Amino acid sequence: MEHQTRPSSAASHLERELPADFPQRIATKVVFTNERERDPEAALRKVGDLLLRNLSRSTRVRLFMDVVEQLENDPETLRFAGLCFVSIVLDRQEDPRYDKFFDDIMEAMIEDHQTEAKPPFQAEYRRRHFSAYARILGDAFIAMMSINAELYEVVSQIFTTLIRKEMEQEQRRKERAEAGGRRVSLMRDGERNLKVGKKLFDDLVDYIHDRGEQKTGTLQQQNPNEYIAVLADRLRGTRRYVIQDILNQQALERRKEAEKELGERLAGAEEIILAKEAFRRSIRLYWTEKQYNFKYMAVEKVRVTVQVLAVIIGILEFLMGYLSLFGMHWWEGVIVTCVMYVFARIFGSRRYFRRFFPDDVTKELEVVLGSFTPTFRKMGKEQIDAFMHRQVRDPANLSFLPLMPEFVRYVFAVMPDRNNVVVAREELAEILQNMEMDIARVLRTSHLMGG
Repeated sequence: MEHQTRPSSAASHLERELPADFPQRIATKVVFTNERERDPEAALRKVGDLLLRNLSRSTRVRLFMDVVEQLENDPETLRFAGLCFVSIVLDRQEDPRYDKFFDDIMEAMIEDHQTEAKPPFQAEYRRRHFSAYARILGDAFIAMMSINAELYEVVSQIFTTLIRKEMEQEQRRKERAEAGGRRVSLMRDGERNLKVGKKLFDDLVDYIHDRGEQKTGTLQQQNPNEYIAVLADRLRGTRRYVIQDILNQQALERRKEAEKELGERLAGAEEIILAKEAFRRSIRLYWTEKQYNFKYMAVEKVRVTVQVLAVIIGILEFLMGYLSLFGMHWWEGVIVTCVMYVFARIFGSRRYFRRFFPDDVTKELEVVLGSFTPTFRKMGKEQIDAFMHRQVRDPANLSFLPLMPEFVRYVFAVMPDRNNVVVAREELAEILQNMEMDIARVLRTSHLMGG
């Protein structure tokens, strides 16, 4: 609960005029009203109206717990402490003012529990400490169950509301911390000066369980607090059910938010259609790029062979002229050698063989990939699976099918900002596996038809 707004000076003046024994006076009126009225339902209505009229203001809502505590201090009036809660909870559906009053009481109780507005309570038979508000609320629950076991419905409503409010408060703190607003979160939580880490509903169950234990040392004696132990067990069951329901709702909300965010990130149908032609062109360029080294090396072998043959012929002609073999003069051998050297330098050079070398399509491939990789980054598993299925079935890609799985891996490997891809690594592996199976079926069908 957020802090109550600071009251105006006039309101503060009125609150200072409240007598110190104001909670005791209200408690006395509650007892008097219950004893005077013979009809229990009429008494509950009047008590509820009394509490609403006197304590529903934001500056007085904390006095409700003081009134309940006054009633619990006397065993003769303990039952009326439980009836105070009953009078408010039973009228919640009939009048929204009671609903707001009850919510304010719960939120104030949670906040005061966290800041230890009241000193903790020490158990009589053990060295255990409980929150003062766990004791007050626990004794009220026990009083209600001693009046009528059917009042557990009221106990359950109060306990469920308490759990939900504490869980919602904790969830808000986590969301503020995850949002990165550390300074703002510290300011808000620092205003309350949290001292107690244990939740009030957990402390409440522990207190009731402690009250329900056998306090005497005689094992044969029947436990007079057995109904309190039963209450603690029922509260544990309610706690498990409510917490699980809250966790399920939170998980459902997170899943809806994730699905909504994913739906906003997924590629549209128009983008997928435009990526189809770019994918076809890029796989052709990738195949050309894969063949570049083989073609380049083949041409380079021819060029080097031409150069080597020209040099060898020049050397042989020089030797023949030098030795005057076959009627050649030495100067003829020198001339042929020079001609072969010029031939090797000109007609065997890379510049002359440039027309025979393959074209390097690396830059063009990068441009085409960049035109559809943003669409691939936003495509989900089902979208990529359907897209690749259509590409495998496309007759224009039949000659490139064996290369397609490798090309898809290449696309995701060179894709910039890989961490923002919608499809997960495991999903991509499954997509590639499905694609390889489709390719095998298409190739088998094409071979059968060709045969």
